[in-house]
Amino acid sequence: MKKGIYLTLSILVYLIILTGCNEKRDYETDGPFITVTSISTGPDEYRHFYPVNYAVYENGKLTLHTEQTGDIKIGEDAPVYETSVSEEEVEKIKSLIEDNFWQLPEDVSDDDSVDGSFYYVDVHLTDSTTRVGGLNPNEAGFIEIVDYVHNLAERENRELWEKQLREHIYKMNPDS
Repeated sequence: MKKGIYLTLSILVYLIILTGCNEKRDYETDGPFITVTSISTGPDEYRHFYPVNYAVYENGKLTLHTEQTGDIKIGEDAPVYETSVSEEEVEKIKSLIEDNFWQLPEDVSDDDSVDGSFYYVDVHLTDSTTRVGGLNPNEAGFIEIVDYVHNLAERENRELWEKQLREHIYKMNPDS
């Protein structure tokens, strides 16, 4: 009799744990559900230190854009690159988030770095946003997410957008 009770309790506890591990997250649907940001650092001209944001939406829209910083004027008419990704690619991003993101610490900086690039991943749920990132991160799961999202934009198109953006920034910030 005791074995039956212990077995039943063990199965019940296992099912509760299993159900908790399969938590369904409500990703943002009105805006991007993930934004991956990179910002260069180090000795260089200030006009080269602007954020590059990759925003992926539930419907497959992917945009590359920048935003105003304290040092650089961007203006309202900065170039934006827009394309679309497949439903499978959206699901792959969500899978990478579920497998790698939620257990990461908030700061994944490489403590031995002094220059390079900052990388951030913002995951947007319907009721909250969680940000993980840092300077030259070396967490494998974090890097896998960043690399996957970065590779969604075709290299030639990304390079053309970056060239147009840099020209725009130089026009908006003519003094060096």
